[in-house]
Amino acid sequence: KVGYKFCKINIFSYFFRNEKSQRNKSWKAIFMDMYSDLGRYIQYYATLKKAWDDLEKYLAQHCPRMIGSLKESVQEEDLDAVEAQIGCKLPDDYRCSFRIHNGQKLVVPGLMGSMALSNHYRSEDLLDIDTAAGGFQQRLGLKQCLPLTFCIHTGLSQYMALESVEGRNSYEIFYQCPDQMARNPSAIDMFITGSSYLEWFTSYVNNVVTGGYPIIRDQIFRYCAFGL
Repeated sequence: KVGYKFCKINIFSYFFRNEKSQRNKSWKAIFMDMYSDLGRYIQYYATLKKAWDDLEKYLAQHCPRMIGSLKESVQEEDLDAVEAQIGCKLPDDYRCSFRIHNGQKLVVPGLMGSMALSNHYRSEDLLDIDTAAGGFQQRLGLKQCLPLTFCIHTGLSQYMALESVEGRNSYEIFYQCPDQMARNPSAIDMFITGSSYLEWFTSYVNNVVTGGYPIIRDQIFRYCAFGL
């Protein structure tokens, strides 16, 4: 039954085509190894692996130096250790993505895009799992929120809500917009950028590889209001 489930959504054939290092093993051995390691991500792996492959291929042609900032994947025990550290479960789509790439180094420009407006500049890195865990929030206004990105210039991040608290839905991704007039420190507005990690990451990649976000001077621009 497990084999039929894999074949039904074509995920096993995707694994097989892309794991050349497994050539000397029988297909059954490959299948069992991969299902044992990645089977919990059956809903997400093919989609996220394709998104990462498409992004890397595009960057290799248009922004090759950014590829060097990507980090190698983490293992299940690394993700389990982070869950134990922060006391919250990580969603499987997030975990799956980090089994492919563990974010990137803190460099400029950032993988998750730049913005330029008058004298304002922002460039967001995709945080690796340990850096993200170090920035996990318990304070009012950002309770149970994990940073996904970070801008070295502005200190701004996009966060993912790991639990449904303070008016947020679980796994929503957002920018925080503090209400300066409110007395309650938990009163923040949110600019929601995704309803899940899968949607957030794959929609961003689609915008990059289809030219929706242009490459200017070796960086991805989500918004640019003046010539660089």
